[in-house]
Amino acid sequence: MKGSIFSSLVSITNGLHRDNRQEKDFKYLLSDFKLNPKANNAVFKVNFKKPLNAKKEYYQKLIFNETENTVASFAKEFPKNATTPENKYTYTILLNKFDKYLNDISTYINKRGITADFNNDDNYIINYLKVSVIRLYAELQEQYGQFSVNTKFSIAEIGEKYFNDETFDISLIEKSTTKKVATKKTSISKAKPKTSFGYKSNDTSTLLTVLKQINLKIDLLDNRTTVEQLHELLLAKDFTNTESQIYLQCETTQFSYLVTKLKPFFNGFNPTSIERSEKFVTKTDTPLKANNLHKNKVHNPKEKEEIDKIIQQLQ
Repeated sequence: MKGSIFSSLVSITNGLHRDNRQEKDFKYLLSDFKLNPKANNAVFKVNFKKPLNAKKEYYQKLIFNETENTVASFAKEFPKNATTPENKYTYTILLNKFDKYLNDISTYINKRGITADFNNDDNYIINYLKVSVIRLYAELQEQYGQFSVNTKFSIAEIGEKYFNDETFDISLIEKSTTKKVATKKTSISKAKPKTSFGYKSNDTSTLLTVLKQINLKIDLLDNRTTVEQLHELLLAKDFTNTESQIYLQCETTQFSYLVTKLKPFFNGFNPTSIERSEKFVTKTDTPLKANNLHKNKVHNPKEKEEIDKIIQQLQ
């Protein structure tokens, strides 16, 4: 199975029902299986019936490991220096992902006739998968719900919402008594934001050359902005003291890619600092936000190869 365990196990073409391995095969897989430690930022834990054969144990451990890895990854998904708009965007992405997992699991349960008879291997495994994703949904709400305007649901309500289960056993998921809520977001706004993009090199002339060539290649700027103004802004020790507005003419996907390629040559040139500067304006005359750049991040924008060749001059 490929991809996330939360989606691969309920895949119609490659899901759990396609796994015809025998008990001896699972015992072999378990012989050197390493169980991850519980995520140190976890708020909840899953209480589930102990697996009584190798197949159940193998899949229980696979699901446990990916669940704990996902919870642990929240710290990277919501870094301390992220802005509120970035955190809201991240929250929406994760919520949509968990929403899809739960809907896919629900569809699989209905189509495959999965029940609460845990003596059956597939029933046990899919129910453990279901409870684990409900826990992820609850973890996200508990730790980062302040970044969402969506309705918050209790664990029981999540069970009812996705599985039409009005009697979902909430004792299967409980708050951990050994860990406390991991996130304290009130400190984010106290940090003094940087007001410089922090160009690393002393050779500023090459940067100007690069910007001019990119401007010619992708129509980076419209006629209200000169390349020299952009160059001055990128080198400014305090961009709040500069008067120039940077009016973009290129596609947002192209500028997002350009930001990614230029980022290694600066200490702080990224979507967050670009939004904070309030100096960049899109071709539709709207302020450029970090979310715009994140949503328009693509691997292969127009003129990608030419952009790459031009940027190489900075190396």
